[in-house]
Amino acid sequence: MDIRRLPASQGLVWFRQAIDLGARNPRAVFGAAALAIIALYAAVLALALLMGLLLAGSKASGQPPGLGLVMAVAVPLTLAVMLLVPVLLGGLMHVIRETEAGRPAHARDVFVPLRSGKGRQLAWLGLVQVALAVVGGVLMVAVAGSDYWRDYLAAMQAAMQGATPAVPQPQNGGLLFLVQLVFNYFSYALMLFAIPLMLFSGNGLVDALRNALRASVSNIGANLVAGVLFVGALLLAAVVVALLASLLAVLGGAIHPALGALLTMLTMLGFAGVVLVLVVGAAYLAWRDTFGDSAASSPVPPPVHGFEA
Repeated sequence: MDIRRLPASQGLVWFRQAIDLGARNPRAVFGAAALAIIALYAAVLALALLMGLLLAGSKASGQPPGLGLVMAVAVPLTLAVMLLVPVLLGGLMHVIRETEAGRPAHARDVFVPLRSGKGRQLAWLGLVQVALAVVGGVLMVAVAGSDYWRDYLAAMQAAMQGATPAVPQPQNGGLLFLVQLVFNYFSYALMLFAIPLMLFSGNGLVDALRNALRASVSNIGANLVAGVLFVGALLLAAVVVALLASLLAVLGGAIHPALGALLTMLTMLGFAGVVLVLVVGAAYLAWRDTFGDSAASSPVPPPVHGFEA
């Protein structure tokens, strides 16, 4: 596959374009983001519920749950959630692509990949995420020191038993930060490029990962500029949203505590939806400009406001 070499300033272009994503059909785009978040939240809630039942059963028997038992329950459920994440991200990217091309789109189209073989193949990227997490853990142990992981697991087990854990300090803190920075860049770039490569470009898993790696190296300047801008904007927006949520919690709580909690939850859900649209939309724009999108655009429909399913 041909890869277009882009200047570092293209990262700023992606940042500005991502802010405008969804303007043509905010009902579909932001509604799709909300549905994706709700689906992931439901999956995580099921995981937390099962873990809570496990802990409750252990307390009833008078024995704290062993780390092995907790891991035996948590790992398969966490894996199921990780398999779902790339599929839902691909669904949101599909809605954004259809909207930007001027084709009809609905919020429920976020689940379109679940109904197609090509979309379901995105779940393999969840296993890639697991493999990357293992590689990242090995790198962390190698850089932080051989005793760091053992002390970290001991601290986790102490916390689960109600004790105050002693947080271990890694060796080579500066080098560890640098290794994590480089590793996180390539792992996120692999995932965000591989999703549209598999869903839209017709790549298989191996080809998508190879082309994503090439793109992450060829246009590292543009990718880093976009990443820095998004992280900076996210941190600033998070502070503003946290203050707004606190204010709404106080004002709503003055009427009824449930109202304050509801306003806070809706504020955080809206913020998460906007962030998800920006990140996934920027990944779509980066894929489109790096690899090209052969899909023909239809006439642009009039803007649709509000939310829909």
